[in-house]
Amino acid sequence: MTSRRTSLRVALPMGVSALMLTIAGTLSPASAATNWAYHNDWGQPCLRSSTASSNVWVSTSCPDNSSIWWHWGTDSNQWGGHTMRRLVSNANSECLTTDVGAVTNAVRTEPCSSGRSGQFWTADGDYFQNQNGNYLRTSASGDGVYTSPYSVVADYNIDRSRLVWWGWNSGTSSWE
Repeated sequence: MTSRRTSLRVALPMGVSALMLTIAGTLSPASAATNWAYHNDWGQPCLRSSTASSNVWVSTSCPDNSSIWWHWGTDSNQWGGHTMRRLVSNANSECLTTDVGAVTNAVRTEPCSSGRSGQFWTADGDYFQNQNGNYLRTSASGDGVYTSPYSVVADYNIDRSRLVWWGWNSGTSSWE
């Protein structure tokens, strides 16, 4: 009888511990909702994409529909000490894409394709930086979205708050 009690004393806590670890694993951040809405610091407009075209813009009207929701793709690479990922629109399942080489580069969505550096981003800090070294920003008119090298922001009188973005994870209740 003593060995049965000892077995129960050992087995029961181990079983409960295993159950708790299983439950904790299902509640981990990796399993939390991965949809994000992004707002720019300049007037708080939200980043939107079209369901019918490749257009990307910002708008102070942020309806709770697929045009404002984005998620980070699984493809990644390392660049400049950052993990770069594709930012995928929930509206059209295409990747946020930019050109390179100008002071003001176009931003749009395009089909996600391997190796395209204009589709890899990091959101480290308060900025979206592209693998080409450009930063996502809003336009002077307020509704356009472009990328520019950080070094030209002051030269062209671009307010730095146009480069700052805040994300809202659909699984949380706070801005990050």
